[in-house]
Amino acid sequence: GGRVLVPGCGTGGHVVALAERGFQVLAFDVDPDALAIAQEKIRAHAAAIRAAGGEASVRLLRMEEAEQLGPNYDAAFCLGNALPGLSEPGQLLAALRGVAGALRPGGVFLTQNLNYDRRWREKTRWFPLLSGETADEEVLLVKFADYEAEVINFHCMYLTRKKSGGPWQSEARTSRQIPLFRDRLADALTQAGFGELRFWGDFAKTPFDPEKSTDLLAVAQKTS
Repeated sequence: GGRVLVPGCGTGGHVVALAERGFQVLAFDVDPDALAIAQEKIRAHAAAIRAAGGEASVRLLRMEEAEQLGPNYDAAFCLGNALPGLSEPGQLLAALRGVAGALRPGGVFLTQNLNYDRRWREKTRWFPLLSGETADEEVLLVKFADYEAEVINFHCMYLTRKKSGGPWQSEARTSRQIPLFRDRLADALTQAGFGELRFWGDFAKTPFDPEKSTDLLAVAQKTS
């Protein structure tokens, strides 16, 4: 029955999962197309959410603006490697302060991102090809990255073809990411008003290893 925020919720899969476990969930993002998909998922699972006593809603909002929502929430879950996309100078700290402002004192913040300590060291350029399908199309996803002095340009090439046949169509998207090292995240969380920081390498709470972990998970509490 806790009140939960989901900053950078994307298309909302974990918004539904939390609401189906009885949480009162407010999710937000800056991408209206993603929010439309999230809203569809909430509608599709409305019966299960009601049966669990949960609630779910979404809104268009920047993390930096989240302070206007609080301090009313017990926890915030920012998953799916959302924080590295806050690549403008000062944007990460402003976003964390915004989320902190929405939490009650003692509220918990959990974020899951890639292990950039490892990624920045290895500078992997090409990533495994992903494939899938929609009701009408075959889909391929090609991912690769360019590394600059301070940021990573992460490129996605979407290839789609109608199942009925025809030529492949392509669409390219690029996102700018900061390498969110463990120490950088720890410093930003502390400056934003969080304490009691813990870091894991996965959801099984394996200790974070900058050399080997795939992910970096951080858990922190709002100090006041």
